[in-house]
Amino acid sequence: KIAAEKIISHFNDEKNLHNHDKTNNQDPQSQKRMGIYHYNEGNNLLKQSNFEEAISNYKMALHHNKDFEESYINISTAYLSTKQFDLALKYLNILKSINPSHPLLHYNLACYYSLLGKTAMGMESLKEAIQNGFNDQKMLKSDPDIENLRQSHQFGELKKLFRIQHR
Repeated sequence: KIAAEKIISHFNDEKNLHNHDKTNNQDPQSQKRMGIYHYNEGNNLLKQSNFEEAISNYKMALHHNKDFEESYINISTAYLSTKQFDLALKYLNILKSINPSHPLLHYNLACYYSLLGKTAMGMESLKEAIQNGFNDQKMLKSDPDIENLRQSHQFGELKKLFRIQHR
């Protein structure tokens, strides 16, 4: 497994990081607030399909809080949207080292494998997502990233599992 600290440390060398007052850098609450700020900015940009700026903001959120799980999810989503699959997988693997049972981790892995045409691995990841609490039926029905999975005969079995898990 990849150590989150090792991978996140490279952010300090990236030129798009801004500098904050040193006292703020040492205050955990300030760090958390800045992380949330950049995460929210990234979300707004992601909704506008401004993926490059969204990615930059998610990186800043992770710079301020390396354990910000939702930032890993959303940065991987932005990378999947821009077909930068290796970078999407990199951030998903970091999240896997932090929280291996995060349902959206497994859902995004399902998207990753589906987009690459690796249906069996995608189905396994989707099954793990459902078993770990993924409960967005609308996304299962409409997300274009998992279209390859919906075409599989196994998808019907996963829909049954979904109904059982979410009664």
